[in-house]
Amino acid sequence: MRPKPTGASCGGLARTAALLAMFALLSRVLGLARDMVMAWLLGGSAAADALVAAMRLPHALRRMLGEGTLSMTLTASMVCLARGQGQEEKENMPLLARALAVRLGLVLGALTVCGLAAAPWLARLLAPGFGPAEQEMVVGLLRICLPYALAAGMAALGMALLHAAGVFWLPALSPGLFNTSMLALAGAAALGLVPPATGLALGMLCGGLVQWLAQWLAVRRLLPRPCARPDPLSAQRAGKTAWRCLARLPVGIAGAAAPQLCMLAALALASSLGQGRAAALYYAERLLELPLGLVGVCLGTASLPLLSALAAEGKHALFASRLSTALRLSLLFSLPAAAGLWAVGPHLVRGLLGHGAFDALAVRDTAQALAAFVCGLPALAANRCLLSACNALGRLRATSLSALWAVAATLAAGVFLVHTLEGKIAAPALAVTLGMWVQCAFLLRALRAGQGSESLSLADCLPQGRILARQALAALAAGAAARALLGAGGASLWLALAAAVAGGVLAWFCCLLALGDADARALLDRVRGRAA
Repeated sequence: MRPKPTGASCGGLARTAALLAMFALLSRVLGLARDMVMAWLLGGSAAADALVAAMRLPHALRRMLGEGTLSMTLTASMVCLARGQGQEEKENMPLLARALAVRLGLVLGALTVCGLAAAPWLARLLAPGFGPAEQEMVVGLLRICLPYALAAGMAALGMALLHAAGVFWLPALSPGLFNTSMLALAGAAALGLVPPATGLALGMLCGGLVQWLAQWLAVRRLLPRPCARPDPLSAQRAGKTAWRCLARLPVGIAGAAAPQLCMLAALALASSLGQGRAAALYYAERLLELPLGLVGVCLGTASLPLLSALAAEGKHALFASRLSTALRLSLLFSLPAAAGLWAVGPHLVRGLLGHGAFDALAVRDTAQALAAFVCGLPALAANRCLLSACNALGRLRATSLSALWAVAATLAAGVFLVHTLEGKIAAPALAVTLGMWVQCAFLLRALRAGQGSESLSLADCLPQGRILARQALAALAAGAAARALLGAGGASLWLALAAAVAGGVLAWFCCLLALGDADARALLDRVRGRAA
């Protein structure tokens, strides 16, 4: 029988997720401004394709290292270590932080140097369909962007230390610092101080350095500095613990990196579809990230320390209840977000990006890619929570296998769809969507297969069927209302978009209330309580 979650525990998870969502909203708005400037400067030109290809690998590394994946794996390890340590070992946490920083820095530094040397081969791997001139541009831009990996990895270690200590606001603000740096360099490019593509590539590098500095200044304030000459036994113990934490990273990162790996596969497919298609895929993904960052990432990040602690304590029934809560809240918001993006997508692309060098063809291609992506938004959001659960349980091999299945499905479906859809940009985007649902199914299967009869039941980890049905009906109502309001006509683009979004949200919420949804009722009661 599923235990009833206490109001305090569910409220704590919701409050943490809401705090993260607030900072994530700031970051996504800044990121949207960055992409609008990029679209205005480069549009769907060959330079835009080259920049997108050059930024794709560092961008994937940013997601894997600097925005949660490496941090997710390290946080689970460090929370479990903290639960099993005595007071003396906890006091040596600064020593462990230094040991982790030295070892991770050496590994990432070596990988960065290898990447710089192999830039020509990496460019051909990322975009095999580009011509010689575009390949040359990709190589030059890639060598500017790649050192970001070192800064992102070190910033991610700082995030993990802060998450393990219960500090969430600064890691959530970190992407905003990155986007601010990108905007500053984009402004320099707009003023003609640097070429646009080069300026944006330099912005990525500078953004990583700012993230690194911010996280580690906070860590130094949070943790006391280790003594200059630590006890040799303590130093040796910290070194072994650091290697044990880092040994989990390759498998853990592989699992949570599935969206980035699938996007790399989609980029390779899009590079052969013609000029501007790779850029359209990038812009569509960025628009998809706005609701995803506010829902799936926040809930996954907020639930990880709690799930890790419950798994370490053997509280499997409570673990299942918290995972069910995270999945329920994730789908509660991701389903209407997907319906809303489907309804307003073409108008949103035209309003946000259709300026400057971003012509009508670029608008059409981006809207098509976005429509194909939105079907995978609920899977992307749910996967973050499922990955947090698997990391908390130490099932890293299952997460890495889920990524392999997702990438294989993306490539197989992409090759088939590119020929079936006659080279339309929707083909690689639909392939990514299929890959995300394949990963979701595999993670659910792995979660069930990995539990003994006395531990977890998959039915206890998932939201109840009637709850999912209510959420799906409300999402359909939101999409239909938004589409109807957009089709009414007679208003400017932005007024029509505002009316469609407001009408969709109202239809979604009213439908949930009419169907008796407990989450909607709780939200309404909270709003009434604050108003009173």
